Parts: sequence; structure tokens; C-alpha cells
Amino acid sequence: MFRQIRLLVFDLDYLVFDCSFLKAHALRQSLIAFADDIPQNVRLPDGVDIESAFREHGRRWVRSLELGIADENMEDLEQIYRVQECRLLESGMGRTFPGMIDTIVACRKAGIHSGLGAEASRDYLMAVSDRLELDRFFDFSLCTGEYGLGSAREMLADMLDQAEVNPSEVLVFGTRPSMFEASHSLDLLTLGCGWGLQQKDALETADFLAGNVTQIIPVIRRADDIAAEYAG
Repeated sequence: MFRQIRLLVFDLDYLVFDCSFLKAHALRQSLIAFADDIPQNVRLPDGVDIESAFREHGRRWVRSLELGIADENMEDLEQIYRVQECRLLESGMGRTFPGMIDTIVACRKAGIHSGLGAEASRDYLMAVSDRLELDRFFDFSLCTGEYGLGSAREMLADMLDQAEVNPSEVLVFGTRPSMFEASHSLDLLTLGCGWGLQQKDALETADFLAGNVTQIIPVIRRADDIAAEYAG
């Protein structure tokens, strides 16, 4: 049983959803239309590059790539990428990380609610959620794309209101420094999750770390003890 933590907030990509192959494949297909525009000396992004771009730039990561494509064409690339990504999702590409759903279900049975807070557009969040039936396991789902330029802080604040919880009752799971920063600005504890990442240096600003899914429950217990002491 847990004494203090009542809400877990999970980021989507690279944490709940194993999206690395999906993103890489969608990008490769999107770049076909720009083959003549990319200089021959440009190295095309690999999985590590895409992961780094996403963690630094969020849902606008495609525009951040240095491909030698004219700025006015980057928006076209982003739009084509979204189409390719959607097609691949519909074809069944991508999955939840093994053990994630079982862990979330176990936490819900212990009385802890779960929210999905994605660095994504609403269309992407719903496409992933619908195909994987994530609404069966999360009490609510929000995304940064619903908040103007995409504010993780606003999204998290809205989650606290919807769940009717205090900051000391929340633990945020993330992979991106911006998520940890937004959480800390609201006095929320954070868990840096490394099982979906090839580079884990960006997790250093989280309060707790978990290298694999099996470590989640023990870390929640530690966070719960600290939160209970703080609240008391």
C-alpha cells in the first residue's frame, strides 16, 4: 500500500510507447520526396539523432533536423512525416514496452490513478491511444499540443486539477529535461525512465531514476515514503 502518492503521470514516447523504429521509418519514407534537396555530404539522422532531437525539441523535432533542406521546405517535410507516421501507426507499427501495462494495472489496484501526459499533438496521442487501447489503463490523457505552443507546465497543472490532487501526491515519469523542469516548477517529484532510450544523460535532473520497467514499483515506494514525510 502507498501512503501519499495518488497520481502517476506518464509521458508517452520512449516511455510507454516504443516508438523509435516508427519514427525512424516514418522519417526515412518522408525524406524520399526531398532526396534531390539534401546535400550528398549530409548524414541522415539515425535512431540516436531522432531520440535526441525529440528530447530537446519535443513534438517539433522534425523541424530541428539539420538536413540541408531550405527552411521554407521544412514545414512540408513535417507535414509529410505526420502522414507517414499515421499510416505506419494504422499498419500496426509500434508497441507498449513489455511490462508497462501490467505495472500500471498493479498501481491502479493499489489505489493510484494514472494519467498520460504526452509531448505530442492531439491527433498523434489519440492515434496511439486508440490502436493500443490505452484509455483502458489511464484515467485521462492530455498532450502539450492542446496548450498553445505546447506547455508541459500547463498540461501538468491541468492534470492536478482534474485528478484533484496536491503536488505532494504526484509522481511524474519522463525522459525529457523539459518535463522534469516543468514538474519541478510545480513541486512535483519526477522519475527519469531509461528503458526506451539509447542515451540516458538527459535523465540526470530527475529526482529518481529507473533503468528498466521492473524498477518502477520500488522507486514509487521510495517516492511515496519521501512524499509522506514531506507532507507530514
